[in-house]
Formats: sequence, structure tokens, C-alpha cells
Amino acid sequence: MSETAPVTVGPSDVPDAVFLPLAGLTVLGWAMTYVLAIRQAFLDRRVGIPAYMVAVNFAWEFSLTFVLEQTPMQRQMNAVWLVFNAVLLYQALRLGQRDYPRMSPGLFRWTFAGLLLWTSCIVVVGANEFHDRDGMYTGMIIQVPLSAAFILMLNRRGSSAGQSMYIAAAKLVGSVFAGLTAFVLYPSHHLLQVLVPTYVALDTAYAVMLYRTMRGEGRPPWAWRPPAAAPKTPAGAGPVPRAGGGTRSQH
Repeated sequence: MSETAPVTVGPSDVPDAVFLPLAGLTVLGWAMTYVLAIRQAFLDRRVGIPAYMVAVNFAWEFSLTFVLEQTPMQRQMNAVWLVFNAVLLYQALRLGQRDYPRMSPGLFRWTFAGLLLWTSCIVVVGANEFHDRDGMYTGMIIQVPLSAAFILMLNRRGSSAGQSMYIAAAKLVGSVFAGLTAFVLYPSHHLLQVLVPTYVALDTAYAVMLYRTMRGEGRPPWAWRPPAAAPKTPAGAGPVPRAGGGTRSQH
């Protein structure tokens, strides 16, 4: 057990020459993830980011931008992300229920709103509990279920509809550099040193699974324009094709 609780140790004094490139690539990676996900949702009429995790993301960014005291740099970054997340929120409410065909539209909206409210409370009280001014703890904790949700979304849909390798790559870039930023700012916060490799491993696994799925569909993984016949997603979950034409049973 640490003599001094790591959470009480403030951020290190990191030179701007180190911090700004890491923070900049984090913002760029996540901004590109959001832009590409919005584009893909308009093309395929399926959300590019798991719908319920859009609610979680929006709650985190809204709370840190307008409710909580935080560093000016982090507030500016969150404000940029919040703009994109407002569009993603609209898309999630319009299209997200398609991933849950057994759920009525009304139930989906109520559970979506409930998660949005609950996450907002968790972010605010969590920031107070840990004195987490830059949202590092809450942000990294949220990253793990977010990354896992992409894998579950791919498995649930049984196709690459609403998804692209560019989204997967941009998310991986944003996640990696967010983790590196956390490491240089808080080298003694060992919880972050567990959370970051976890979600990076999940993001990497998702990218590999998506690549194999797209190859199995005959969809060029790195094609910028969608194919003439976009992959169709069945009403319920189906098998995810492997490269080579095989399928993987779902559990």
C-alpha cells in the first residue's frame, strides 16, 4: 500500500514541448473519430459509435466543459469534442435503436436519457471525490467500456455497417496518445497504468476484427467511398464473417 495515496499527487510539471504534441494528437485523433463516425452514420444509417456510449461520452464532456472546475487547456479540448458529440447524440437518438430491435423506441429513449443523467452525476461526484480537475480518472475509466462496446457492436450487427477502418484507426490514435498524456502527467497513478493498456488492447482487437469482417464481406477495408452495395445488417445479430469466408458463432 502506498504511503501517499497516488490520487493526492498532482500532475507533473511537463514541458510544453512534450505535453502539447501528446495533447494535440489526442484531440486530433478523437476529433477525426467523431467526424468519421458522423459521416459513416449518414452513409449507412447506422450509428458509428455505440449509441449508449454516446450518452456516456456526451455526459463526460458536457460536465467537464460547463459544470466542473478544470484546467483551461482541458476545457478547450472538451468544448471541441462536445460540438461533435452533439451531432452524435442526435444520430444516436435517431438511429441507435436499430441495434436493439427487441426494445421499443420509447424504452430506448428513456434508458438513453437515464444513462445520460446517471453518467453526469458519476462524473461530477467522481471529480469531487478524486479532485479530478482534468477528468483523467473518469475519462480513462469510461474508455474501457467504450472500447469494449465497439467489439460488442460489431458482433451484434454481424456486419461492418456503420463502421470503417478509418474510424477504428483514428480512435486508436486518440486513445494511445490520451494514454501517453496520462502517463507523463501522472506517472505515480498506477490505476491509469492498468486502464490504458486495457482499452488500447480492446481497440486493437476491434480493428483486427473489423478488418477481417470487411474482408469476409468483400468490402475493401481501406476504401474511402462505400461500395455500390453496402453491407446489409439483419434485424437481429448474426454471425460475423471471418476472412476467407468462414463465420464465428456468437455467444
